[in-house]
Amino acid sequence: MVLLFFNETSRFVLSDVHPSLFVDDSADPLQVNLDIDFLALPCAFISVNAMDKTGGHQLNIHHNVYTTRIDKTGNPLNPQEKEEIGEDKYSQDIYLGDSATDIKCGSCYGAETEQVPCCNSCDEIQEAYRKKGWAFVNLNNYEQCVKEDYMGKLLAQRDEGCRVHGMLQVQRVGGHVNIVPGKFILQNSRFVVDSNLYQFDGDFNLTHRINHFSFGIEYPGRKNPLDGMKKIWVDEDGSPMYEYYTQVVSTIYEDKTGIINTNQYSVTEYMEVLRRDNFGGFVGRGVPGLFFMYELSPISIDYVFHQKSFLHFLTNLCAIIGGVFTVATLIDTFIFKGLNTLQKKIELGKQG
Repeated sequence: MVLLFFNETSRFVLSDVHPSLFVDDSADPLQVNLDIDFLALPCAFISVNAMDKTGGHQLNIHHNVYTTRIDKTGNPLNPQEKEEIGEDKYSQDIYLGDSATDIKCGSCYGAETEQVPCCNSCDEIQEAYRKKGWAFVNLNNYEQCVKEDYMGKLLAQRDEGCRVHGMLQVQRVGGHVNIVPGKFILQNSRFVVDSNLYQFDGDFNLTHRINHFSFGIEYPGRKNPLDGMKKIWVDEDGSPMYEYYTQVVSTIYEDKTGIINTNQYSVTEYMEVLRRDNFGGFVGRGVPGLFFMYELSPISIDYVFHQKSFLHFLTNLCAIIGGVFTVATLIDTFIFKGLNTLQKKIELGKQG
Protein backbone atom coordinates (compact mmCIF):
# COMPACT_ATOMS: atom_id res chain seq x y z
CA MET A 1 0.00 0.00 0.00
CA VAL A 2 2.89 2.37 0.77
CA LEU A 3 4.35 1.78 -2.70
CA LEU A 4 0.99 2.49 -4.37
CA PHE A 5 0.59 5.63 -2.25
CA PHE A 6 3.96 7.06 -3.30
CA ASN A 7 3.34 6.17 -6.94
CA GLU A 8 -0.02 7.97 -6.96
CA THR A 9 1.50 10.98 -5.17
CA SER A 10 4.28 11.28 -7.75
CA ARG A 11 1.73 11.12 -10.58
CA PHE A 12 -0.22 13.93 -8.89
CA VAL A 13 2.86 16.14 -8.39
CA LEU A 14 4.27 15.53 -11.88
CA SER A 15 2.26 16.59 -14.92
CA ASP A 16 1.34 14.25 -17.74
CA VAL A 17 2.83 15.34 -21.06
CA HIS A 18 0.80 14.96 -24.25
CA PRO A 19 2.96 15.93 -27.29
CA SER A 20 1.41 16.39 -30.70
CA LEU A 21 2.76 17.31 -34.15
CA PHE A 22 1.24 19.60 -36.73
CA VAL A 23 2.26 21.78 -39.67
CA ASP A 24 3.90 25.05 -38.64
CA ASP A 25 2.10 28.04 -40.15
CA SER A 26 3.61 30.71 -37.91
CA ALA A 27 4.85 33.92 -39.53
CA ASP A 28 6.07 35.66 -36.38
CA PRO A 29 9.66 36.97 -36.31
CA LEU A 30 12.29 34.65 -34.91
CA GLN A 31 14.02 35.81 -31.72
CA VAL A 32 17.71 34.90 -31.42
CA ASN A 33 19.25 35.00 -27.93
CA LEU A 34 23.02 34.90 -27.54
CA ASP A 35 25.67 35.24 -24.86
CA ILE A 36 29.19 34.48 -26.12
CA ASP A 37 32.65 35.17 -24.68
CA PHE A 38 35.47 35.85 -27.13
CA LEU A 39 38.58 35.37 -25.03
CA ALA A 40 41.10 36.81 -27.51
CA LEU A 41 39.09 39.18 -29.72
CA PRO A 42 38.52 42.79 -28.55
CA CYS A 43 35.11 44.42 -28.59
CA ALA A 44 36.40 47.13 -30.92
CA PHE A 45 36.94 44.52 -33.65
CA ILE A 46 33.54 42.83 -33.51
CA SER A 47 30.38 43.29 -35.54
CA VAL A 48 27.14 41.30 -35.40
CA ASN A 49 25.16 40.76 -38.60
CA ALA A 50 22.09 38.85 -39.77
CA MET A 51 21.19 37.77 -43.31
CA ASP A 52 18.39 35.61 -44.69
CA LYS A 53 17.47 33.83 -47.91
CA THR A 54 15.05 36.53 -49.03
CA GLY A 55 17.92 39.01 -49.32
CA GLY A 56 17.07 40.78 -46.09
CA HIS A 57 20.01 41.80 -43.97
CA GLN A 58 20.90 43.63 -40.79
CA LEU A 59 24.51 44.79 -40.78
CA ASN A 60 26.54 45.84 -37.75
CA ILE A 61 23.55 45.31 -35.47
CA HIS A 62 23.45 47.58 -32.44
CA HIS A 63 19.89 47.29 -31.08
CA ASN A 64 19.54 45.04 -28.02
CA VAL A 65 23.03 43.58 -28.56
CA TYR A 66 25.66 44.60 -26.02
CA THR A 67 29.38 44.13 -25.46
CA THR A 68 31.42 43.95 -22.28
CA ARG A 69 35.20 44.11 -22.34
CA ILE A 70 36.71 41.08 -20.59
CA ASP A 71 40.14 39.65 -19.91
CA LYS A 72 41.44 36.39 -21.32
CA THR A 73 39.80 34.38 -18.53
CA GLY A 74 36.36 35.91 -19.08
CA ASN A 75 36.29 38.34 -16.16
CA PRO A 76 34.80 41.76 -16.99
CA LEU A 77 37.20 44.68 -17.17
CA ASN A 78 34.48 47.31 -16.81
CA PRO A 79 31.62 45.59 -14.93
CA GLN A 80 29.69 48.84 -14.55
CA GLU A 81 29.55 49.48 -18.29
CA LYS A 82 27.25 47.76 -20.75
CA GLU A 83 27.43 49.35 -24.17
CA GLU A 84 25.38 48.71 -27.27
CA ILE A 85 27.39 47.71 -30.31
CA GLY A 86 27.61 50.81 -32.49
CA GLU A 87 26.13 53.11 -29.84
CA ASP A 88 27.41 56.68 -29.94
CA LYS A 89 28.34 56.62 -26.27
CA TYR A 90 30.38 53.49 -26.85
CA SER A 91 32.35 55.20 -29.61
CA GLN A 92 33.01 58.26 -27.49
CA ASP A 93 34.08 56.30 -24.41
CA ILE A 94 36.39 53.97 -26.27
CA TYR A 95 37.68 55.92 -29.22
CA LEU A 96 37.20 59.64 -29.08
CA GLY A 97 39.68 62.11 -27.65
CA ASP A 98 38.87 65.61 -26.44
CA SER A 99 40.39 67.13 -29.53
CA ALA A 100 37.62 65.63 -31.66
CA THR A 101 35.22 68.26 -30.32
CA ASP A 102 37.23 70.94 -32.14
CA ILE A 103 35.93 69.69 -35.52
CA LYS A 104 32.72 71.49 -36.45
CA CYS A 105 31.91 69.84 -39.77
CA GLY A 106 34.58 67.36 -40.64
CA SER A 107 35.09 65.92 -44.07
CA CYS A 108 33.80 62.46 -44.97
CA TYR A 109 36.54 62.25 -47.60
CA GLY A 110 34.23 61.73 -50.55
CA ALA A 111 31.58 59.70 -48.71
CA GLU A 112 29.32 62.65 -47.87
CA THR A 113 25.60 62.38 -48.59
CA GLU A 114 22.66 64.76 -48.23
CA GLN A 115 21.65 62.96 -45.05
CA VAL A 116 25.21 62.88 -43.64
CA PRO A 117 27.15 65.90 -44.91
CA CYS A 118 29.69 65.90 -42.05
CA CYS A 119 31.86 63.31 -40.33
CA ASN A 120 33.07 64.62 -36.99
CA SER A 121 34.62 61.39 -35.73
CA CYS A 122 36.58 58.47 -37.04
CA ASP A 123 33.59 56.19 -36.47
CA GLU A 124 31.38 58.44 -38.57
CA ILE A 125 33.87 58.26 -41.42
CA GLN A 126 33.89 54.46 -41.18
CA GLU A 127 30.10 54.34 -41.24
CA ALA A 128 29.97 56.66 -44.26
CA TYR A 129 32.53 54.50 -46.04
CA ARG A 130 30.59 51.34 -45.15
CA LYS A 131 27.42 52.75 -46.69
CA LYS A 132 29.36 53.56 -49.85
CA GLY A 133 30.89 50.09 -49.92
CA TRP A 134 34.42 51.45 -49.55
CA ALA A 135 37.18 49.80 -47.54
CA PHE A 136 38.69 51.71 -44.62
CA VAL A 137 42.43 51.10 -44.49
CA ASN A 138 44.99 53.74 -43.54
CA LEU A 139 43.98 55.76 -40.49
CA ASN A 140 46.71 58.32 -41.07
CA ASN A 141 44.76 59.58 -44.09
CA TYR A 142 41.93 60.91 -41.93
CA GLU A 143 42.37 63.95 -39.70
CA GLN A 144 39.67 62.89 -37.23
CA CYS A 145 41.26 59.48 -36.69
CA VAL A 146 44.70 61.00 -36.13
CA LYS A 147 43.38 63.54 -33.60
CA GLU A 148 41.45 60.86 -31.72
CA ASP A 149 44.47 58.53 -31.69
CA TYR A 150 42.09 55.90 -33.02
CA MET A 151 44.84 53.39 -33.69
CA GLY A 152 46.19 53.86 -30.18
CA LYS A 153 42.76 53.06 -28.75
CA LEU A 154 42.56 49.91 -30.86
CA LEU A 155 46.04 48.79 -29.85
CA ALA A 156 45.15 49.32 -26.20
CA GLN A 157 42.46 46.62 -26.55
CA ARG A 158 44.42 44.08 -28.58
CA ASP A 159 45.07 41.81 -25.57
CA GLU A 160 41.48 41.92 -24.34
CA GLY A 161 38.44 39.75 -24.95
CA CYS A 162 34.79 40.57 -25.41
CA ARG A 163 31.45 39.28 -24.21
CA VAL A 164 28.66 39.69 -26.78
CA HIS A 165 25.17 39.26 -25.36
CA GLY A 166 21.60 40.25 -26.08
CA MET A 167 18.90 39.38 -28.57
CA LEU A 168 17.81 40.22 -32.10
CA GLN A 169 14.74 39.65 -34.25
CA VAL A 170 15.03 38.09 -37.72
CA GLN A 171 12.51 37.04 -40.34
CA ARG A 172 11.07 33.55 -40.05
CA VAL A 173 12.98 32.19 -43.04
CA GLY A 174 16.32 30.42 -43.32
CA GLY A 175 19.39 32.54 -42.82
CA HIS A 176 22.34 33.09 -40.54
CA VAL A 177 23.59 35.29 -37.72
CA ASN A 178 27.31 35.95 -37.76
CA ILE A 179 29.85 37.56 -35.45
CA VAL A 180 32.97 38.58 -37.35
CA PRO A 181 36.08 40.72 -36.87
CA GLY A 182 35.47 43.65 -39.20
CA LYS A 183 32.55 45.36 -40.93
CA PHE A 184 30.30 44.00 -43.67
CA ILE A 185 30.17 46.27 -46.72
CA LEU A 186 28.39 45.92 -50.07
CA GLN A 187 30.72 45.84 -53.06
CA ASN A 188 29.63 45.03 -56.61
CA SER A 189 26.27 43.67 -55.39
CA ARG A 190 27.87 41.25 -52.92
CA PHE A 191 28.74 41.48 -49.24
CA VAL A 192 32.36 41.39 -48.14
CA VAL A 193 34.00 41.90 -44.76
CA ASP A 194 36.38 44.81 -44.37
CA SER A 195 38.76 43.68 -41.59
CA ASN A 196 41.98 45.33 -42.78
CA LEU A 197 41.90 47.87 -39.95
CA TYR A 198 42.13 45.16 -37.26
CA GLN A 199 44.80 42.86 -38.70
CA PHE A 200 47.67 43.78 -36.41
CA ASP A 201 49.06 40.25 -36.22
CA GLY A 202 47.76 39.00 -39.55
CA ASP A 203 45.32 36.39 -38.17
CA PHE A 204 42.42 36.33 -35.73
CA ASN A 205 42.12 34.17 -32.65
CA LEU A 206 38.46 33.20 -32.38
CA THR A 207 38.65 31.18 -29.17
CA HIS A 208 35.15 31.42 -27.75
CA ARG A 209 32.78 30.10 -25.14
CA ILE A 210 29.03 29.95 -25.83
CA ASN A 211 27.32 30.66 -22.53
CA HIS A 212 23.88 30.64 -24.11
CA PHE A 213 22.36 30.42 -27.57
CA SER A 214 18.68 29.84 -28.20
CA PHE A 215 15.67 30.78 -30.30
CA GLY A 216 12.59 32.23 -28.65
CA ILE A 217 11.43 32.38 -25.05
CA GLU A 218 12.69 29.96 -22.41
CA TYR A 219 10.34 27.29 -21.10
CA PRO A 220 10.82 24.69 -18.33
CA GLY A 221 12.96 21.74 -19.31
CA ARG A 222 14.27 23.12 -22.59
CA LYS A 223 17.80 22.01 -23.52
CA ASN A 224 19.95 24.23 -25.75
CA PRO A 225 22.68 22.08 -27.38
CA LEU A 226 25.17 24.95 -27.76
CA ASP A 227 25.05 26.13 -24.15
CA GLY A 228 28.41 25.66 -22.46
CA MET A 229 30.32 24.82 -25.66
CA LYS A 230 33.91 26.10 -25.79
CA LYS A 231 36.31 26.18 -28.75
CA ILE A 232 40.00 26.96 -28.27
CA TRP A 233 42.03 28.10 -31.27
CA VAL A 234 45.71 27.10 -31.00
CA ASP A 235 46.82 27.12 -34.66
CA GLU A 236 48.82 30.29 -35.20
CA ASP A 237 48.88 29.83 -38.98
CA GLY A 238 45.48 30.97 -40.22
CA SER A 239 42.15 32.14 -38.87
CA PRO A 240 39.19 29.84 -38.10
CA MET A 241 35.67 30.02 -39.45
CA TYR A 242 33.20 28.23 -37.17
CA GLU A 243 29.82 27.26 -38.59
CA TYR A 244 26.95 25.97 -36.47
CA TYR A 245 24.06 24.54 -38.50
CA THR A 246 20.83 24.55 -36.54
CA GLN A 247 17.42 23.04 -37.32
CA VAL A 248 14.79 25.14 -35.56
CA VAL A 249 11.49 23.54 -34.56
CA SER A 250 8.55 25.72 -33.55
CA THR A 251 7.34 24.68 -30.11
CA ILE A 252 4.20 25.42 -28.11
CA TYR A 253 4.38 24.81 -24.37
CA GLU A 254 1.05 24.68 -22.54
CA ASP A 255 0.58 24.25 -18.81
CA LYS A 256 -1.70 25.62 -16.11
CA THR A 257 0.15 28.97 -16.11
CA GLY A 258 -0.49 29.67 -19.79
CA ILE A 259 0.83 29.14 -23.32
CA ILE A 260 4.40 29.86 -24.49
CA ASN A 261 5.13 30.08 -28.23
CA THR A 262 8.84 29.44 -28.65
CA ASN A 263 11.38 27.20 -30.40
CA GLN A 264 13.92 24.44 -29.83
CA TYR A 265 16.76 23.32 -32.09
CA SER A 266 19.32 20.68 -32.95
CA VAL A 267 22.81 21.52 -34.19
CA THR A 268 25.77 20.22 -36.17
CA GLU A 269 29.07 22.05 -36.47
CA TYR A 270 31.85 22.61 -38.97
CA MET A 271 35.18 24.44 -38.79
CA GLU A 272 37.48 25.57 -41.57
CA VAL A 273 40.93 27.16 -41.33
CA LEU A 274 41.36 30.16 -43.61
CA ARG A 275 44.82 31.24 -44.71
CA ARG A 276 45.87 34.34 -46.55
CA ASP A 277 46.82 34.68 -50.18
CA ASN A 278 49.53 36.92 -51.58
CA PHE A 279 47.16 39.89 -51.69
CA GLY A 280 46.20 39.75 -48.01
CA GLY A 281 42.80 38.17 -48.57
CA PHE A 282 41.62 34.81 -47.26
CA VAL A 283 41.79 31.67 -49.37
CA GLY A 284 38.55 29.73 -49.27
CA ARG A 285 34.84 30.27 -49.38
CA GLY A 286 34.38 32.45 -46.29
CA VAL A 287 35.80 34.83 -43.73
CA PRO A 288 36.90 34.30 -40.11
CA GLY A 289 34.10 34.41 -37.58
CA LEU A 290 31.21 32.56 -36.00
CA PHE A 291 28.27 31.73 -38.26
CA PHE A 292 25.01 30.42 -36.82
CA MET A 293 23.02 28.99 -39.75
CA TYR A 294 19.35 28.31 -39.08
CA GLU A 295 16.72 26.43 -41.07
CA LEU A 296 13.05 26.30 -40.07
CA SER A 297 11.36 22.91 -39.75
CA PRO A 298 7.87 22.67 -41.34
CA ILE A 299 6.69 20.71 -38.30
CA SER A 300 5.66 22.23 -34.99
CA ILE A 301 5.48 20.44 -31.63
CA ASP A 302 2.78 21.14 -29.05
CA TYR A 303 3.53 20.05 -25.49
CA VAL A 304 0.37 20.02 -23.36
CA PHE A 305 0.87 19.40 -19.64
CA HIS A 306 -2.12 18.05 -17.73
CA GLN A 307 -2.09 17.93 -13.95
CA LYS A 308 -4.66 15.91 -12.00
CA SER A 309 -6.99 17.78 -9.67
CA PHE A 310 -6.69 17.34 -5.92
CA LEU A 311 -10.14 15.70 -5.76
CA HIS A 312 -9.04 13.18 -8.38
CA PHE A 313 -5.93 12.51 -6.28
CA LEU A 314 -8.02 11.95 -3.13
CA THR A 315 -10.40 9.66 -5.03
CA ASN A 316 -7.51 7.53 -6.25
CA LEU A 317 -6.02 7.38 -2.75
CA CYS A 318 -9.36 6.24 -1.32
CA ALA A 319 -9.64 3.65 -4.09
CA ILE A 320 -6.13 2.38 -3.29
CA ILE A 321 -6.84 2.17 0.45
CA GLY A 322 -10.25 0.53 -0.12
CA GLY A 323 -8.84 -1.88 -2.66
CA VAL A 324 -5.95 -2.88 -0.41
CA PHE A 325 -8.27 -3.54 2.52
CA THR A 326 -10.72 -5.45 0.31
CA VAL A 327 -8.00 -7.68 -1.07
CA ALA A 328 -6.53 -8.15 2.40
CA THR A 329 -9.98 -9.15 3.73
CA LEU A 330 -10.46 -11.66 0.92
CA ILE A 331 -7.07 -13.21 1.56
CA ASP A 332 -7.72 -13.34 5.30
CA THR A 333 -11.11 -14.96 4.76
CA PHE A 334 -9.65 -17.49 2.36
CA ILE A 335 -6.86 -18.43 4.75
CA PHE A 336 -9.21 -18.52 7.77
CA LYS A 337 -11.73 -20.79 6.05
CA GLY A 338 -8.99 -22.98 4.65
CA LEU A 339 -7.42 -23.46 8.06
CA ASN A 340 -10.83 -24.20 9.64
CA THR A 341 -11.61 -26.81 6.98
CA LEU A 342 -8.22 -28.41 7.43
CA GLN A 343 -8.61 -28.43 11.21
CA LYS A 344 -12.02 -30.14 10.99
CA LYS A 345 -10.63 -32.84 8.68
CA ILE A 346 -7.79 -33.49 11.09
CA GLU A 347 -10.21 -33.82 14.01
CA LEU A 348 -12.48 -36.20 12.02
CA GLY A 349 -9.45 -38.32 11.17
CA LYS A 350 -8.53 -38.65 14.83
CA GLN A 351 -12.07 -39.68 15.77
CA GLY A 352 -12.15 -42.35 13.08
